[in-house]
Amino acid sequence: MASPPRKMSKLLHDDSCGTEPTNGRVPRCDSALAPAPSTSKRLGLASGVDKSKVKKLTLKPKTRPSTTPDPTQLTNQAVQTLTRAVRAIQSRPPQPTPESLQSLYTLCEAAVASGPQTCQLLYDRIKMEIERQAGEIRRVLTAAEASEGAEERWMGLCEEEGKRFLQQMLLVRSIFLQLDRTWVLQTPGVLSIWFVHASVLCGKSSSYGDERRDLAVDIFEHSVLHDHGEVVQSRIQQSLTQLVLRERHGNLVPRPLFRSFRLFLRTFSSSSYDSLFTRPITKSTRSFYQVEAQKGLVELDSSAYLKRVSKRLQEEDERCESLLGVELKDELARMIEEEMIQTHVETIAEKDTAAMCKEDRRDDLALLYTLLGRIDRVAALRKAFLDHLKAAGLALVQDTTQDASMVDNLIAFRHNALALVQACFKGDGEFASAINQAFEFFINKRENKPAEMMAKYLDAKLRSGGSRGLDDAALEAVLNNVLYLFRFTQGKDIFEAFYKRDLAKRLLLNKSASFDAERSMLLKLKDECGAGFTQKLEVMFKDMELSADVMRAYSATSSAPSSKKDPSSFDLSVSVLSQGNWPTYPPFPIALPPALTSALESFKAFYVSKHSGRTLTWAHGLDTCSLRAVFPSKGKGGGKKELLVSLAQAVVLLLFNSTAPAGEGEEEGKLSLEEIAEATKLEKKELTRTLQSLACGKVRVLVKHPKGKDVNAGDHFSFNRDFKDDHVRIKINQIQQKETVEENKSTTERVFTDRSSHLQLAIVRIMKARKTLKHQELVMEVVSQIGQRFKVEPAEIKKSISSLIDREYMRRSDEDQKVYHYVA
Repeated sequence: MASPPRKMSKLLHDDSCGTEPTNGRVPRCDSALAPAPSTSKRLGLASGVDKSKVKKLTLKPKTRPSTTPDPTQLTNQAVQTLTRAVRAIQSRPPQPTPESLQSLYTLCEAAVASGPQTCQLLYDRIKMEIERQAGEIRRVLTAAEASEGAEERWMGLCEEEGKRFLQQMLLVRSIFLQLDRTWVLQTPGVLSIWFVHASVLCGKSSSYGDERRDLAVDIFEHSVLHDHGEVVQSRIQQSLTQLVLRERHGNLVPRPLFRSFRLFLRTFSSSSYDSLFTRPITKSTRSFYQVEAQKGLVELDSSAYLKRVSKRLQEEDERCESLLGVELKDELARMIEEEMIQTHVETIAEKDTAAMCKEDRRDDLALLYTLLGRIDRVAALRKAFLDHLKAAGLALVQDTTQDASMVDNLIAFRHNALALVQACFKGDGEFASAINQAFEFFINKRENKPAEMMAKYLDAKLRSGGSRGLDDAALEAVLNNVLYLFRFTQGKDIFEAFYKRDLAKRLLLNKSASFDAERSMLLKLKDECGAGFTQKLEVMFKDMELSADVMRAYSATSSAPSSKKDPSSFDLSVSVLSQGNWPTYPPFPIALPPALTSALESFKAFYVSKHSGRTLTWAHGLDTCSLRAVFPSKGKGGGKKELLVSLAQAVVLLLFNSTAPAGEGEEEGKLSLEEIAEATKLEKKELTRTLQSLACGKVRVLVKHPKGKDVNAGDHFSFNRDFKDDHVRIKINQIQQKETVEENKSTTERVFTDRSSHLQLAIVRIMKARKTLKHQELVMEVVSQIGQRFKVEPAEIKKSISSLIDREYMRRSDEDQKVYHYVA
């Protein structure tokens, strides 16, 4: 059968203009709206129909208007169809669109091609429909239940409506993509229909950094989220803050819902995200921690409060990481710092640092340091730590009942303070410096006593037996600890006097535990105070070496007594000391046995022959002797013994060699106190102490009659034949080695006397070098030179200046009385 005529085909095409295409592409008609191709079927051989049986038909065209359709009418119909499609998509529930999506897309293309007026009309219609739908969503959210505990359901509803709206707008945008690309993006001041990335629908993050706005989101933000009655906005803020508050109180909240809702807000209200989310959260956070701080101060002690603050910081940090967003981490942490740390924790530092240090609450101190470090207020803790060190150290120094253990206590106090700095304050150099400041403050509050106790402490450690159990490294550590304390003391001359006195005893009595340690301490003092400070101490060691050489030379002579030559004789050892470099020893009157007197005269003759012009003065107060004694007591512990005694003890014991031995039924020969005093010529006080050590002490080689601890006039003494001891060598405590109040007092007085001499010598040296000097300059120079040795007051300097003027070492200027001239 023949195909329809072309004119018929043309009419059919015109009549079908605006219908749905079958091939996805519509040719343009005169009205610029693309018609669909004809749907009539064409017959042919390929259809399998027998042509001989087909009747011939004559097709007549239908009667059609001869005029062309009005383009404006067709355009309006297309706009109406597209508007109905948008309304159908946004209806509740969604309704079928009047045309297929492909047809709607094609109609949009045709409408866009018809000109800007049609584009504006279509855009306005779409905007109206979106606003209508936003109003409906606002009504739904406003009408939802508003009660305590309904926040989660409401947030879920709000997010569900928002996601539905996004899905609808995604479909709308796909239809009007050509309008967006061709007209909207090229027209200034017109918002894109929808510019949000589709990944929001999947709950994924998206890039919202583009400054361009889209129509759908803008309408949703201003019509729903920021409605005029602010009902939805208020409920959003209230729901968010209530969930966060519940979690801060330790209750479980749906975190996934919170995170997705926060993403939902950022999607629809990126420009107002701060007012909807950030500001309400930060405002409620500040209020919460204000209450938390006041409540914690009332209900908790300082330790619990610090732990509460630390816990809140950790919780808020984790909450920002997983819930609120990392962009809020610093701001919320700063709020905790302002409300809970600043002022409150500083107050804790001022009031409780001392107690924490005393009780060794290291965790609390470390937490206090960390929290104050967050607000850069560590200085408050450092001041409190310094105040504690000053008060605690001052108590140690001024406690007269603990003088014997003062140095040990100060060393332990410093080590504990250093441990606190390392463990609690992360080795902060400022806190380590606070320890030095504290020691410099309190160690001189009790004038001279700490320096004296340091010297005695060193004597106890350097004396043989005093360092028992200490290896070389431990002994070196002891020396360094004392040197640290010595560095801060202003009474260095007091230390020198007592140290020199004790060192002399250790050297003369051969009681040093280690000469290497003695030399090491000497070098440390030299490095600390200079060569002038240790000059006399070095001479003391040199004297001991020279004395050893002298004794070797004397022993080689025939006049030297020796127990090897004569069993009844003895070995003599003499130490020759240079006067002025050793401590001054008072006279020690004693009547020596003839044999000992003869030996001393022999040595004196030898020495004078070698060193003409020199004189020897004997200092018997430090002499020691080794006596062989026989105790006839039967049984274990009796027999021959070797007694290590002082010279006074030896002289007293030798007196009992001349007493009559006890016979049968008779008592051992006795000597009265008066007889012993006459024979030994010892002073009463020295004799009393000597007899007490021999008859009333731990080792009683004499017997006192009557028994008792005190020696009184009329007492008698006898040799203790029943004395027993498991040891062969027995040391009897030497009274002269024990300190007495008088000895300490005399040492201190000599130091004060020497201070005046040192001060005047320093003034003379300065004036000799400068010739002319003002009073204030002279005072400063003197303090600079003498201050390292002892503390000098301006009044003492003025007194010494007056003394030197009187003795004509210097004079005042005639023009200015405050200027001094050196007199050559």
